[in-house]
Amino acid sequence: MEKLMDDFVLKMNIRNFSKSTKTSYESELSKYLRFCEEEKNSINSASYQKYLSNLIAVKKISECSLKQSIGAVKFFLSTLSVYPTN
Repeated sequence: MEKLMDDFVLKMNIRNFSKSTKTSYESELSKYLRFCEEEKNSINSASYQKYLSNLIAVKKISECSLKQSIGAVKFFLSTLSVYPTN
């Protein structure tokens, strides 16, 4: 998981994300990866749908937090398909 996070941070740096965006995206991605690990889910869009359902139904997060999570993981998942990590 650490390599995934390191690659993610590198890709945000390449895209010149602001420091605050990088910090919040790292935090959101960390939560998603932890969820996948705990639930033994693969990292893909299907597991992200489960994660979002959990955030909405169980955690009852705010709309703003939900949008931030969506942005972070959407960017992460898009980088996986564009830049495969081996």
